[in-house]
Parts: sequence; structure tokens; C-alpha cells
Amino acid sequence: MRRFLSILLSTIFLLAITAPAQAGAVTPVTGKTIMLDAGHGGFDPGAVNPNNGVAEKWINLAVVHRLKDMLEADGARVMWTRIDDSFVGLDQRAAIANAIRPDVFVSVHHNSTGNPVTNGTETYYTRSDSIGLADSLNTFLVADMQTANRGVHARSLAVTRMTTMPAVLTEGSFITSDAETNAFIKLDRVEQEAHGLQQGLLNYFAHR
Repeated sequence: MRRFLSILLSTIFLLAITAPAQAGAVTPVTGKTIMLDAGHGGFDPGAVNPNNGVAEKWINLAVVHRLKDMLEADGARVMWTRIDDSFVGLDQRAAIANAIRPDVFVSVHHNSTGNPVTNGTETYYTRSDSIGLADSLNTFLVADMQTANRGVHARSLAVTRMTTMPAVLTEGSFITSDAETNAFIKLDRVEQEAHGLQQGLLNYFAHR
């Protein structure tokens, strides 16, 4: 699976350097600082598909890598809590964000269940200042990924509670779905999910 992660991230890098240049274009995120948080990592794999061994931590990181490239092409300043397969504690993630003070904090995760056909997208927030961000990201994720809309929910999660800026946690889809993990392995889902998050952020800042 380490080889799978290496191939995944290498392919994403190639997609980024071959993408059309958009230098100089002004977008709603130009000049904004966006903190991306790839959930889990290191000895914490997150959800794991029992049939193919794909772990959530790798998919989270792959989506964040691709999204970072997209947002930087849009003129955003992108920071992240982890850049590789390392463990970062929840309090440390929040501390990093609070020290940098980005405009928004987006924690990327993927869901799990005992039913292998269950799939869908949901997004969580804690404070009322994050509702608009959660709504925008969830809407565009569902549109790009064509997943069932499982809604936007208030929940006291560590990274959305301890951060001081608008902060959300997205559950793009279910790692326990074989069809979903196969799509991620082929990179289809990485591109779709990163694009959905990018469009959600563009929409959020366009309406502020």
C-alpha cells in the first residue's frame, strides 16, 4: 500500500505540472489563506476498506495534495497540517491553524460503515460562523462527485471546535464502499473531490 500511495501522489504531481497555467487570473480566493487538514496519518489509518486495504489516511492526503495545487493556481496561499504520511494530533492540528490564522480551515476525511454499498457526502461544523462554508463545500462536493447528499450537521469535533476561524470537516464519501475505493485508485475520485472542494471554496469567498 505504500507503493500505491507513492504512485497516487506522483500521478497527482504530474497532473498539476501539466495543468494549464492560470497565472495572473484573479479569483475569489486570490490572496486568501486556506488551511488544509488531511485527516489521520502515520499509525492512525482512519477508516480502512476491509476488501482491498485502502486506508482513509492516504485518500485524505491525495485529495489535499490535488486541492492545494488547484487553489494555488487560483491565487490562494495554501497551508497544511501534514504533507506526508505522518501522525499529527488533533490539538496540534488546531494549534497550527490558530498560529497561522488562515481565513478558513478545511479538514478532509472519508466515512465508513459496515454496509459496503453505503455511500454519500456529509459535512460538519461546530460554530455558527462556519455554516456558510459547510453548506458551500457540501453542495459542490455532491454536485461534482454525484453522491447522495447526507447533509450538513453541527457537531463538536476537535478540529472544528478548537480552531478560531471558520472551520469544517468534510466526509467526501465512504472508504468502505468497494466501488468508491476503486474510483480513488484510478484517480477519478481524487480529481472530482478536489474540484468539488475548490469550487465550494470559490463560491464561499465569492459571496462574502
